[in-house]
Amino acid sequence: MNYSKERTHCRAFLISALLIALIFSSAQAITTKDLIFAKSPQTTQPISTVVADAMNQAPVAKGLTPDQEGPLTAGSPVVWTGDAFDSEEDELYYQFWLNGPMTGNTWMPMNTWSKNNTWTWETSAIDIGNNVIDMRIRDGRHAPPWGHDAHVSAEYIISESAGIAGSSKSNSKPTLTSMKSDKQTPQDKGATITWTAKATDPDMDTVLYRYVLKGPSTDEQWVPMTDWSTNGVWSWETSTGKAGIYMIEVWIRDGYHADVDNWDDSKRTPFVLMQKGIIK
Repeated sequence: MNYSKERTHCRAFLISALLIALIFSSAQAITTKDLIFAKSPQTTQPISTVVADAMNQAPVAKGLTPDQEGPLTAGSPVVWTGDAFDSEEDELYYQFWLNGPMTGNTWMPMNTWSKNNTWTWETSAIDIGNNVIDMRIRDGRHAPPWGHDAHVSAEYIISESAGIAGSSKSNSKPTLTSMKSDKQTPQDKGATITWTAKATDPDMDTVLYRYVLKGPSTDEQWVPMTDWSTNGVWSWETSTGKAGIYMIEVWIRDGYHADVDNWDDSKRTPFVLMQKGIIK
């Protein structure tokens, strides 16, 4: 009798029995993928580690609290503290995201993944308006490196700063230094024209940009093409527009002077769209 071969069969039977027992006793089922990975010769993880990961519960985001109730005057720091729970007491990692005027009302990470469950938001005039703060958590056993296991959000309003309210706070307005397009006028209707504006601010404040357009496609009315954003670039897609003479204008503000419906400085330039097939 080949005792070596018999021992191998016995070992395989015991491992299979152990895995089956774990499947039936676990509160979270182990998938076929987990079992295949456990037996794969490419993995360096012990079977016990793979099984433990498969049984692990994802953490839960319970709350997100500021140290000061809003609305708050721009320029005041806000310390956010997240509350999370992990049933296995795994080490948790936190990341804070912001969606508001400063980010162009899109989600943007404010820090890298960290074991610290607090984040200090240094607000400025550029944050005036409605903001949403999101805390994301992960324990490294579930979501991929670019994802998260759970999250919780909170809204927060930043009100007008002392400078806008008319106090003696000294602050200089930003200056719009240039406004250029990547294509010269005229162009055939259907072209994409990218506009780039640049500004400077004596106080090194963050500058917001906004593009507005007036012409045949807007019934000769000034219409915003972008929201206020820190991005000074706008791509004008003309395929759905009408041929004719347009005026393109860019506005800038730093939040300490003009409100959201006005600007601290601006530039305007004409641009002609030609109907395709017409000789220029």
